[in-house]
Amino acid sequence: MKADNKKEKKSDKGNSGQKKRMERKSRPFDTVRVTSIARKINLNNIARVFFAYAGMDIVVLVLLVAIFVVGMDLQMAGTFAFSYIRKISFQTDLWSAVYTVLDSSGQTLYQVPVGVWLSLFRRGGLVLLAIQIIDLATLAVSGTAQVRRQLRPLNQIAARAQQLSEMAFDETKYHNLEDAISNLKVDAMENGIHMHDKDLQGIETALNGLLGRIRASYKQQSQFVSDASHELRTPIAVIQGYVNMLDRWGKEDAAILEESIEAIKNEANHMQKLVEQLLFLARGDSNRQNLDMQMHNLNSIMREVYEESLMIDENHSYRFGEAGTVQVYGDCDMLKQSARILIDNAAKYTKQGEEILIRVGVWKDGSPFYGIQDNGIGMSQEDVAHAFDRFYRADTVRNSKTGGTGLGLSIAKWIVDKHQGYYDIVSREGLGTRFSVVFPRCG
Repeated sequence: MKADNKKEKKSDKGNSGQKKRMERKSRPFDTVRVTSIARKINLNNIARVFFAYAGMDIVVLVLLVAIFVVGMDLQMAGTFAFSYIRKISFQTDLWSAVYTVLDSSGQTLYQVPVGVWLSLFRRGGLVLLAIQIIDLATLAVSGTAQVRRQLRPLNQIAARAQQLSEMAFDETKYHNLEDAISNLKVDAMENGIHMHDKDLQGIETALNGLLGRIRASYKQQSQFVSDASHELRTPIAVIQGYVNMLDRWGKEDAAILEESIEAIKNEANHMQKLVEQLLFLARGDSNRQNLDMQMHNLNSIMREVYEESLMIDENHSYRFGEAGTVQVYGDCDMLKQSARILIDNAAKYTKQGEEILIRVGVWKDGSPFYGIQDNGIGMSQEDVAHAFDRFYRADTVRNSKTGGTGLGLSIAKWIVDKHQGYYDIVSREGLGTRFSVVFPRCG
């Protein structure tokens, strides 16, 4: 019976040992791997700190010796020279050492007992060495744990990834998501995708956000094409009307012939301008409109535009005002184009003989700006809010013969946006409008 009990005890011990070994084997491999990596990193840190301390001690020792030698020479001999012969001698021990300095001929210049200095160096060195040893010992004891704490987020990510890889894969959910995306229609994009599945909620949210951006871009493009078609329809209809009139009566009637040719030329020019503006905006929307960004003198740019306006437009009075020299970082041609658009817009809605003011200066916060101010018909607050919308024209000028396309201010805003600038608009109906274009500060 005793033998049987001993065998049972041995068997229990063997089983418990086997269980412990199985538990060690069943521990997550990532935990063991992170611990091993933490030890290696800590050993590297200890070695790096050790060599850093050793190098610092050598540098400090060399500096102290150099300071002592130069200081003693200046104090005792009055000057320092590399040609001096320097000796250290002691009788009984190092603390009774004497520092002797001889000139090049062997004559003694001075002798100084340095035992006190060496004792101070030894005490200071021991204190510094003790601090360094304590720091290295602390790093050796607790450094691995600190590194492991720093690596804990990576370990958690690895553990989470392992959990996800071991999760049961339900293909039905992903097939349902695939079917929902495949059956999605353009006219139903506003509803989005709704699977009502917590596991797919993140994917669902991301897809609905993407669909929202696609829907907004689709609406914008559709509206743009619709507006462009509408704007092109009118000049085409006018040209067709005059061509038909020429075909019927204008061949023999000089007055009708002259009127038709003039009208066709005007509408053709209008269409050419409209197409050029559409192409400009299309290049801008697709990021194919390159800008040559450099430092420029904003005063010179606006003065050139001012002089051009004097030559082109004789029906209005132009005045140029500047306050100091203003620098701006941007594309010179694009800046001129934005100013020309604003001046052309001001001239369209300002009576003949009225003044248009062109200004250059520094804005309230020190930023460079230029301004265009007119005494025209002005705009309502609603019109100001939509001034830069494409093809937008106020009701008061929609049927006027200004020759506008509704794209000029949109182009000007695109240019200013690309320069990280903004517009400040002040307008009163019947009094006029002031556009101020503010650019980022240089430097």
